[in-house]
Amino acid sequence: MDHFYAAFVYGFISLFSIVNPIGMSAVFLAMTRSYSDEKRHRTAYLIALYGTILLMATFFIGPYVLRFFGISLASIQVAGGALVFATAWGMLDTKPKENATDKTQDDQVDNTFFPLTMPITAGAGSIAVTIDLAAKLSNSHAFNLMGIGATLLAIVVVFVIVAFCYRQSDWIFKKLGRTGTSVVSSLTAFILLAISVTVIWDGILGLITPLMQH
Repeated sequence: MDHFYAAFVYGFISLFSIVNPIGMSAVFLAMTRSYSDEKRHRTAYLIALYGTILLMATFFIGPYVLRFFGISLASIQVAGGALVFATAWGMLDTKPKENATDKTQDDQVDNTFFPLTMPITAGAGSIAVTIDLAAKLSNSHAFNLMGIGATLLAIVVVFVIVAFCYRQSDWIFKKLGRTGTSVVSSLTAFILLAISVTVIWDGILGLITPLMQH
């Protein structure tokens, strides 16, 4: 049970930090401002569903795709960790996000999957973190029903929070205001920076250990 709890907590914190549902709810609200309340709520649920399916598929298929192309998990950890680090660093600067939210969306265009689900909610950083979670389970011999179930549960819980935050985005944004949203985004960004450093270091160790053994 301890392994299940540890896998769930690590997976949840990693994914929650990169998905950042509270901070991104402001982006979602701005991009769906012309929607009716009913359509905005339905879109929030669909984004959560699509994001869950996307990351679950990545969790199971991602490592096999890497092996097919001959890419080592250590290389993905370094590249993915750097990408996550860049994402977290960008989260510390709110100006690009505010500019991005100024774009108006055509109400007749279905942008539920692209760009609202991918890459805004579940982008390259989320995919890299998910592959790293699968890699960690494989390397620790914990890729069993308990480890898989804990990680999948973490994905589901994160996107349940996404559905709630996006559905209530107008209420959350009014309560938090710009300052509150900025504080939440900054805190999650610092957590994400720490996680990215760990991922990069694990990848570097995976690359240099075989060389040192020779």
